[in-house]
Amino acid sequence: MVSLMLWYKSKSKKQKIPILAQNIWKEAIWQESDRMDFNYNKSLRRYIETLDACDRFHMDPLSDDYTRIELKIAEMYEKLNMLDEAQSIYQELLSRFFEALNVPGKIDESERGEVLRKDLRILIKSLEINKDIESGKKRLLQHLLLAQEEILSKSPELKEFFEKRKKKLSMIKDINRDPNDDFKTYVSEENIKFDDQGYMILDLEKNSSAWEPFKEEFFTARDLYTAYCLSSKDIAAALSCKITSVEWMVMADMPPGQILLSQANLGSLFYLQAEKLEADLNQLEQKRKKEPGQELDTGAYIKALRFVRKNRDLCLERAHKCYDSVISFAKRNRKIRFHVKDQLDPSVAQSIALSTYGMGVLSLHEGVLAKAEKLFKDSITMAKETDFNELLAEAEKELQKTNVLKAAKKEESDLIPQ
Repeated sequence: MVSLMLWYKSKSKKQKIPILAQNIWKEAIWQESDRMDFNYNKSLRRYIETLDACDRFHMDPLSDDYTRIELKIAEMYEKLNMLDEAQSIYQELLSRFFEALNVPGKIDESERGEVLRKDLRILIKSLEINKDIESGKKRLLQHLLLAQEEILSKSPELKEFFEKRKKKLSMIKDINRDPNDDFKTYVSEENIKFDDQGYMILDLEKNSSAWEPFKEEFFTARDLYTAYCLSSKDIAAALSCKITSVEWMVMADMPPGQILLSQANLGSLFYLQAEKLEADLNQLEQKRKKEPGQELDTGAYIKALRFVRKNRDLCLERAHKCYDSVISFAKRNRKIRFHVKDQLDPSVAQSIALSTYGMGVLSLHEGVLAKAEKLFKDSITMAKETDFNELLAEAEKELQKTNVLKAAKKEESDLIPQ
């Protein structure tokens, strides 16, 4: 009997809750139900008792059921608004998985993908209640690098990606040269496949097994890292992360709609960076005006001005390229725009709406008000069709701004003597 139990423990991560703990577990579930008026306090106590019983039976802390109990404890803490306690549970789980994944032989090769998936899911959950941006960024980077190393060990495509990047950086002698000068978009028929009826499908010929089974969680975590970079006003880092994400999503054969939406979001990040560089330009010019009597290295000033201006224009050009690639792709493949209401994944329609809005913003920036007005109206219509409420609010605000500028321009032209 003893040898059988030892074999079971050493060979399987699918350990079940011990029979003596199952009754406590069932009572915990019952207490949090509507029939018991959602008694989360009592349910929490029962889940903790279940975990204590599992510990007495030396249940493997990496097993699915053990983790499930801990996650239920964290959930009860959240429902009771005890967020610090819930975060403590998540951190303990993350530390345990991170350590296990880094110790050779601790986890069977056949199980590493599933453990990484759990690790990333818990990471994403913990970040929902995270309050510290910098610690959240650090945690994300730590666990993303771990998953990235796992993919790298199995994906020849990703190895080639890093080798190309290393070669490209080693060839750059001019520190002012952009290592992404050969920037290209990934929304094309080459990367997004269609079936005989013209509907977008996954590329079944592509071997994306290296990214399984955690690719959805991996890219969700990368999006969170991008969001954290934006929260800490590090637009350059957010942009760099997103550029890489879009390329990797194609490698991983992610759903086409998600690739389209990521490409549109990348355009928005390029525009944000252009706005920042515009502010930098204004600061440089203001500094020159405020210090006319002081010695100024004119050569250095002009060089800095040209460099910032060139990068601003480059970001605007790339934003246009991202938005246009999505819109042009949609025009060439009109079937993807049909039956918007029937689509289970709204990301295709949302990517077109976001790109149309983005082109409107660029037109407004260029002072082409009539074109901007039309694009904003089109994006508002699309946003309403897909319940894209965040975009709807922004598009209505920009349309109002455009109308004010149009009225001011008309008033100005009326004052000019004929």
